[in-house]
Amino acid sequence: MVNYNLRAKDVMSVELATILDDATVAEAAQLMRLEGVRSLVVERHDEQDAYGIVTFSDICSRVLANGRDPSQVKVEEIMTKPAVTIAPMLEVKYVARLFRQVGISHLPVVEDGKLAGIVSMTDLVTELIPEPE
Repeated sequence: MVNYNLRAKDVMSVELATILDDATVAEAAQLMRLEGVRSLVVERHDEQDAYGIVTFSDICSRVLANGRDPSQVKVEEIMTKPAVTIAPMLEVKYVARLFRQVGISHLPVVEDGKLAGIVSMTDLVTELIPEPE
């Protein structure tokens, strides 16, 4: 039975990787590989700034598919900013709906203006659908 009473805080990864927007896409890809993640949260410039996000999909569709050199493209050129973010207490059914409605696969979790974690589609599926016995 799927437990839809879970909240974003129950399924989020608290160990997440971040990057600055002036890093190159090659550096972002190297960091993703090193950290074993498919997205990086782009750090804010100050507390009033929004978080951004860059994903493997962004790298593939906005850089590689267009024949651009990853070492010459900056993260700020391909990232999504502002990133769609969620609160830790958001129910997982609404997290899943956001993934579907917005067409994204990673949601940074922000609490009191600070980055608390990230929820991916993989986190949802892994947590909500039990392994076969």
